[in-house]
Amino acid sequence: MAGNRGKTTTRLNLRSGPGTEHLLLRVLDPGTPLTILENTGEWLRVGTDGQEGFVHERFVAQETQAVPVGLASTELADPFSDVAMAPPDDQLIRLGGRATSGERLVAATWNKAGNLLCALAGYLKFDPGAAVAVFCTESGGKGFGRDGRMIIRFENHHFFRNWGKTHREVFDAHFRFDSRKAWTGHLWRESEVAQFEDVHKDQNGEWRTFEFARTLDETAAKLSISMGGPQILGSNYADAGFESVHQMFDAFSVSEKRQFIAFFDFLQGTETHPRKVLALQKMDFARFAELYNGTGKAAEYSARISGMYETFRRLRPTTAAAV
Repeated sequence: MAGNRGKTTTRLNLRSGPGTEHLLLRVLDPGTPLTILENTGEWLRVGTDGQEGFVHERFVAQETQAVPVGLASTELADPFSDVAMAPPDDQLIRLGGRATSGERLVAATWNKAGNLLCALAGYLKFDPGAAVAVFCTESGGKGFGRDGRMIIRFENHHFFRNWGKTHREVFDAHFRFDSRKAWTGHLWRESEVAQFEDVHKDQNGEWRTFEFARTLDETAAKLSISMGGPQILGSNYADAGFESVHQMFDAFSVSEKRQFIAFFDFLQGTETHPRKVLALQKMDFARFAELYNGTGKAAEYSARISGMYETFRRLRPTTAAAV
């Protein structure tokens, strides 16, 4: 650790000791270079401009945490194209007859894509078990339903933002959401004389709502769905490595492997110290949930991710490197 370097990610207090009860020495600007002298847990002893002090490690991007520049895959270069999804037979999770639903979900996700997840997580320097936990939480570990269609979630409030606010009369005739908690109360109806129904009751409901929205505006509808195993919102297509939401939709519709790779592209973006990756490197699932799902349901998602991770670690206390 000694001699490792880093930089502050926000305005940060430099204190005389490892805790908020210690004297404030100065306030460091974002991007201030630091030499990390000692790691005492949540606090780092650092040097900067000839002065030593302590800062909270959550707000420091360390050089050892930096990830490669550039997305994990593009149309022209995909270093993971030849990496098998499933782990070798001797690394599979084998369950007994009394396995819980959570254990079955974790095992199915790992046995399907554990080798690829190890390779991708190693690329971004975090525990592959965290990736397993996120996938299990977001979509039940599945990219496709039994009918072969991609798993989606239609977000009424995003469709309002992408289309409905400029077509208010038509939107209000067919869609509803809670204005105070926009991610809740999602209802829809195809006909103006029909009863409103829950969008999220099952995948058939999600797809019926989405297909109807497509008749109103194809692009806006795709921008307003969370797609596949990682449940990446269509409006984040560029961060997931795609040139358009249509390209993302087409890729996610045919390849679960492409969904997995896009998840890691989405985490990374174009930064060397992306915040979502840093959160997973530190196993800070609360912070990750805030960044990935928003603050509205962060506590719920954080608890679920943590639970899935602990289940994975119980089933696979050690995880071999990708082959």
